[in-house]
Amino acid sequence: MNQVSFVGRIVRDIELRDVGEGKIVMNNVIAVQRHYKSEGNTEADFIPVVAWGKRAELIEEYCNKGDLIGLNGKMQSRSYQNSDKETVYVVELLVNDVQFLQPKKQESTLVI
Repeated sequence: MNQVSFVGRIVRDIELRDVGEGKIVMNNVIAVQRHYKSEGNTEADFIPVVAWGKRAELIEEYCNKGDLIGLNGKMQSRSYQNSDKETVYVVELLVNDVQFLQPKKQESTLVI
């Protein structure tokens, strides 16, 4: 079974990429807090995430950098060769479900 859930904050501005044939993808990272009971300190794990199609479009529409989001999906690994001909291995969350835990920030209007 390969099923994971994370709650974290979006690390970068959200950008969609058209990869051809009408396919849209979003690559980003979420910061998931890690608590230490004995020390009272927190750190974060940075989890690469990938969302395709409608899920990617919804994340772009309703979320911004820093927003809290819940993601369900599966972990996947892949590899590619960089410009130095070195093999780079990547483990990332492939998003199946999205939960918007913090509403999209509204533009503030100043009324005088």
